[in-house]
Amino acid sequence: MEKATSAPGFSLQSFLTKKTGTLINRVLPSWSNSQIDGRLFVPNAHGTRKTRLPRGFELLTIRTDDGNVQAYQTGKGPTVLFVHGWGGSAQQFFPLMRGLAQCGFKAIAYDQLGHGMSDRKPGTLPQMIATLNQVLSHIRRNPNEGLTSLVGHSTGCIVIANARPTLVKEASPFLISPVFNYKLYFLKKLVKLDLHADLVKQYAHRFGKEYRSKYLKLELARNLERYGDVSVIIHDESDCDSAVADSVKFCNRFPLTKLLVTRNFDHERVINCETVWQELKSHLNYDDTSIHFIAEVIYQ
Repeated sequence: MEKATSAPGFSLQSFLTKKTGTLINRVLPSWSNSQIDGRLFVPNAHGTRKTRLPRGFELLTIRTDDGNVQAYQTGKGPTVLFVHGWGGSAQQFFPLMRGLAQCGFKAIAYDQLGHGMSDRKPGTLPQMIATLNQVLSHIRRNPNEGLTSLVGHSTGCIVIANARPTLVKEASPFLISPVFNYKLYFLKKLVKLDLHADLVKQYAHRFGKEYRSKYLKLELARNLERYGDVSVIIHDESDCDSAVADSVKFCNRFPLTKLLVTRNFDHERVINCETVWQELKSHLNYDDTSIHFIAEVIYQ
């Protein structure tokens, strides 16, 4: 007796998921929306392995109004705070942090809520901004080591641009792979969830309404203008998640914003490339060339 075989390219799991998605959308639309919210804004919902700690790094738990945030710090001196984006984690910055510690800076990074080892609560963009403000307040309590710069990646750049002005005064931003079109970026993430078309259409319609009332005012360009003469932007030309043309357009409007365009590092790998390292040192007015950047980190 011959075994039944599936047609080429047919996935039973995908088929059932899409059929189930249609039924859920018709019967329990609010439930399906909450499930999508969870998949989008709580990337660690299905379990995250404990982060290995590199040599010289310390763990720090910051208690916020919305949950506990896991932070990592290394070095002593003026503070540089790293802010990751949607779906990222503090680990992305470990090589840069280790390098800065050798240059006489304190480097701090933290996992947003719903990310990494922080509490599993939805890390929406407004929530990320609220969390950053509370992390900044925590750092500002130590008057001995001033905040000298904020380094952001992806939507973390939007978060920095929307931070409370009194908390980021005199702290110049350094932006890597910034997202200038949050609406487009969000919809790309939604499509990548491989949901049934009906679910995607319904959720996108809801987001469109929320975008106009909640997110449009948070877009990077309109909030970064106040930093227009002190910013550095680094963007890779092969970035598929955020168009480098958006960074070029912004810097044409604000010529004092320094733009560096890299090649072949895409949206995430650019974080730990030599160009970023050298420019970050220059941004912090650190001229010693004896500290060499190594992208790999040594763990305890």
